Amino acid sequence: MSSLLATLILLAYLLHMLLDLMDDKFCLLRQKLPSRKRLFDDMKALTTYFCFENWEHLLDFMLEGWSHPPNSRIVRPPKSGIG
Repeated sequence: MSSLLATLILLAYLLHMLLDLMDDKFCLLRQKLPSRKRLFDDMKALTTYFCFENWEHLLDFMLEGWSHPPNSRIVRPPKSGIG
């Protein structure tokens, strides 16, 4: 059991490092938010209430939220084929 958990932790670390190195939108969000925990907490909250078609749509939606001043307008998530 402990070796399985250790393997999952290493895989998560590897995935985070790959995202930092290869995904420009992810890096931009990491710069805007104070911590990685905050970024993933925000993603968790968004995916709890909205269904995004893919990773790119989620990142685009989050970046769009940073491009508007607070309370300037209500931002809707991208339409998906579900529902």
